[in-house]
Amino acid sequence: TVGRRPSEVMMQHFYVNAKTIGQLNSIILQAIKERYSKEPEQTGEPICSGFVRQGDVLGLASPDVFVKDPERILEAFLIQERHPDIPMKSSRLYRALFEAHSLMNKEWAENPVNRQTFLKIIQGRRGVWHALEEMNRWGVLGKLLPRFNRIVGQMQHDLFHAYTVDQHTLLAIRYLRNFTHSENAHELPLCTELMMAMKGSWRLVLALLYHDIGKGRGGDHSKIGAEIVRQMCRDFEITGEDADYIEFLVREHLTMSMVAQKQDISDPEVVENFAKKVGTMERLVGLYLLTVCDIRATGPKIWNAWKAQLLEDLFYSTARFLKGKGIDRDLLVSRRRKDALRMTRFTSEQRDQINKFWDNFDVAYFMKHSVRNIVWHAKVLLPHLDSSKSFVASRPLRGMEHAHEILILTQDRPELFARIVSNLQQYGLSIAEARIHTGRDGRVVDSFIVVDDGSDPNFEQEFARFQEILAEKLDLAEKLPPPLRGRPSRQSKLFPISPQASLRPDVAGKQYMLSIVTTDRLGLLASIARVFVQYGINLVTARITTLGERAEDVFLIESFKLRDPVFCAEFEKAVLEALEL
Repeated sequence: TVGRRPSEVMMQHFYVNAKTIGQLNSIILQAIKERYSKEPEQTGEPICSGFVRQGDVLGLASPDVFVKDPERILEAFLIQERHPDIPMKSSRLYRALFEAHSLMNKEWAENPVNRQTFLKIIQGRRGVWHALEEMNRWGVLGKLLPRFNRIVGQMQHDLFHAYTVDQHTLLAIRYLRNFTHSENAHELPLCTELMMAMKGSWRLVLALLYHDIGKGRGGDHSKIGAEIVRQMCRDFEITGEDADYIEFLVREHLTMSMVAQKQDISDPEVVENFAKKVGTMERLVGLYLLTVCDIRATGPKIWNAWKAQLLEDLFYSTARFLKGKGIDRDLLVSRRRKDALRMTRFTSEQRDQINKFWDNFDVAYFMKHSVRNIVWHAKVLLPHLDSSKSFVASRPLRGMEHAHEILILTQDRPELFARIVSNLQQYGLSIAEARIHTGRDGRVVDSFIVVDDGSDPNFEQEFARFQEILAEKLDLAEKLPPPLRGRPSRQSKLFPISPQASLRPDVAGKQYMLSIVTTDRLGLLASIARVFVQYGINLVTARITTLGERAEDVFLIESFKLRDPVFCAEFEKAVLEALEL
């Protein structure tokens, strides 16, 4: 119980006992069904030694099959995996599985025949998830893999993880196996394409089975899991590149998610460092697929199209680097400018005007935005380039419900970011990302990804009016209103999160990364922005991540004052005070 709360230990006992009750229910219900069927349960067509088939039901030739030969236990799951037309088990087979726990001892788990049968199950072409789910349901998986038994029914006392660790693990495997079916390609086409072309995809199944095996042991569960799966590979005679591949995926299963959501993946140095850690395209494909499945299986509200896009962008950028096509910043900027102009129908005068405007911005603007984004910016901003008034535009974000990209053109001034954030949050918009670009002529192009809760059917009409109001407010010299201090939800009071703030130089050492972890609430970002104003901090980019009731935000900031350790300590203290509820 090291590193685990008493509530987590208690709930694990509850879930394990609930599973036992579920097993008994299955036996009783199947027995009742057989009692009223036309044929007695024990009759059937022999399908292999010890097993019989009765229609779509798999049964035992005699009640003592497992007692005489415990190796048959795993065969029951292998038979059903290879015969999808036999999805049910007889009550006799259920009872035999229920009573077989004493047979599945240490000697049984270490039996080479049983280990080979298990590998055949996870290497199957279809039915892999169903077989593993049934094995877990009847306690067979935990008996064969004693380390897995420790996470059965294990929960985490927070508002982020919606499932027990074993449920989450098997759900992730289910998502992975869904990628092997072309009919699911409409959900995540890239994942389906990669999975169907992948050789040795069983290694991903094994990696997912062990990716959270180290939870509840104290310390870094990724490193603990990597050690455990390495030993498992030795035991099951998985060697060479396969063992290295599985161990890598377990050890690094959080890396891609952290890079995509917390670092600036438009920065070539970030991509290069990630690519060096990954090393090969085969590892990149595996890590990408595993990451998608892991996030999707964490909880129903965790996965969204925005995270899907971040991971896909990182995948393509890293793949390009691994294929020997490094990123030349100047060449990339030149190409994006040319491609953007090619996609517009500007007159020569308009081209000159937009080129002059682009000359004000550094490489970062063109690195952080796709060509399509740059084209949209150019089209909507062109009529307003000669105006001194602020301008706000927006468009729905493709592939994500209730999400919009807001584009703001205005003059740089103190408190600008705080003023924008304050207005967005007062309107009830949740901010997912902010990109800040200040030109040499003092004009600012800011873009925000915002999400509304979808509760207002007239949102689009009201939102159009809000954009006009926001532009007007930015030009007024009104005093910045105090940030809203929304109340935490009732659930977050029961699952408190200790506020954390850390400040460190970025990869290049020129700017600083401020990372915060706290309970999410209305007005949180505005409170942080107010601290930036007080300490004269310039915000470059913001990556906002909300995980249920938990906020994990990363800000790329700059100021010559940050070179002073004393100033940094005071700044961090002020940020922590702003995070307090």
